[in-house]
Amino acid sequence: MSGQDDLAIEKALEGEWARIYEEVYVKKRCFNLPEQKSESGIPLKSFYGPRDTAEIPFEDIGAPGCYPYTRGIYPLSYQYQPWMTQQIHGFGLPEDTEAREKLLEKEGMTGFGGARVAFIEPDVATCYAFDPDDPAAKGMVGNCGASYATEEDIDILCRSYDLSRDRIGFSTKVSCLPLLAVYLVYAEKRGYKPHDLNGQSQNRRKITWLGQNSRDHQPREQLKLQVELIKYCVENMPRWNHTNLCGYIAGENCATPAQEMAWLLSEAVELVESCIEAGLDPEAVIPRFSAQMHLGMDFFEEIAKLRAFRRLWAKTMKERFGVKKASSQQFRIHVHMGGMNLTAQQPLNNIARTTLQALAAVLGGTQSIHTTSYDEAISLPSEEAVTTALRVNQVILHESGTAKVSDPLAGSYYMEWLTTELEKKARELVEEVETKGGCTKCMENGWWWELFDRQIRQYRRDIDEGKKIMVGVNKFQKEETLAVSAFSIDQEKAEKTAVERIKKWKENREHKKVTEALKNIERAAKNFESAAQAGLLMPTLIQAARDRCTIGEMTKVLFDVYGVAYPY
Repeated sequence: MSGQDDLAIEKALEGEWARIYEEVYVKKRCFNLPEQKSESGIPLKSFYGPRDTAEIPFEDIGAPGCYPYTRGIYPLSYQYQPWMTQQIHGFGLPEDTEAREKLLEKEGMTGFGGARVAFIEPDVATCYAFDPDDPAAKGMVGNCGASYATEEDIDILCRSYDLSRDRIGFSTKVSCLPLLAVYLVYAEKRGYKPHDLNGQSQNRRKITWLGQNSRDHQPREQLKLQVELIKYCVENMPRWNHTNLCGYIAGENCATPAQEMAWLLSEAVELVESCIEAGLDPEAVIPRFSAQMHLGMDFFEEIAKLRAFRRLWAKTMKERFGVKKASSQQFRIHVHMGGMNLTAQQPLNNIARTTLQALAAVLGGTQSIHTTSYDEAISLPSEEAVTTALRVNQVILHESGTAKVSDPLAGSYYMEWLTTELEKKARELVEEVETKGGCTKCMENGWWWELFDRQIRQYRRDIDEGKKIMVGVNKFQKEETLAVSAFSIDQEKAEKTAVERIKKWKENREHKKVTEALKNIERAAKNFESAAQAGLLMPTLIQAARDRCTIGEMTKVLFDVYGVAYPY
């Protein structure tokens, strides 16, 4: 990046800096610089200059919209199109969540090109794939998300949307295949073909299993079912993002930025390889991956992470899988502000935290943002809090000037050095995972779990010992009463209504058809022995949805066949 004259000048200036530091700070003020590291453990200097970037080839930085996409996947970034404000939401009954959707839209939540966007969080029962009338769902219905189990529920959530233009997503994990089947049947009744539909499936079972202690199948079975969904979408739903690669939960489990990147890439590589075994062209698979990445509090490293991951992705997909299309080399990123950084103490401080995180996401070139609400460490977000979360985005977009140019921090000695260091560190971790047998093998032998567990323990120790400062928690504390009101729902009422609805749904169907449909799922599941056989399961799930089977009933069959496993 720099000429020989610049390097010579810098060497002289570094010598002058060292002299001043020694004479003024060390000798006169008895001050020695403490050792500084990034969140990924990368040692940091006090300042950076031309010599730190001299070995970085300019083609690794490039221009916005050009390979390897370090500076963003579009030539014009937010000058042409602002990032999508995609606030995940959901609580209570479907109509409660629909009302929150309308509030968010009224306050400015929008997708690309003015399209509407809905990204719906399931309640605990739905997340675990229990229907509301299942005894195991008691106390879970409507909690921490919306209750949805049938086509009727999907209709309430989606009835006002243009399913071909607006972007619909459901944050289900273990039940994402049955849910997609129900959604397809619902869309079919509204006159849409699968190829019309725009939206995404989470299809991210592994990180949920590792990071949220969620029940699921063993990792090998999870991988197989992920490929099943991908194959159906590639062959029938070309506008649908089939897999959301989730670094967010890794980050919430205290993974460093480099570890999060390694998790994302190692899972993606394994998925692509498995899809090739299933007969799919990587050029058809890779463009429909998306990511939910974690945004923590190390401002510059989080910016560098987004830049480094785009570059790492582009190089890996091109060099490993030989893809030539730009859409296969570009990586689209949705970021979710770090929930682990929110505090119940002095909760209004969380507005400052999320503002810094959102700004880092924008400077890193994200395509989509979920901004956490300041009260989420206390309760579900209130209307005031989610509105404030949207305002954070709007102030950055319209008042900060950061959207006027693409990748405004490019060329910063520190930023380019840190981007390159993060890429190297993440690549080393990916190589380590591969030497241990790949992403799934490292789940089976507990390697990932132990890595995250160590990180969680260290994070907690650093806070308890004061090595990591959290304002209002271990420094600048004060006695306080609860500064914000906790948002709540009438969970018992929501559960009663949801149970009544699903019982009525089950009464008004042909029980013989339901029984046969569930048996067909069981037969298909038993014959589906490896990812190479993908394509057997989705047709039977879709027919079962037509026969009015619920999401919970279909998922239960899959658990009966593939077993229920819990992480370590």
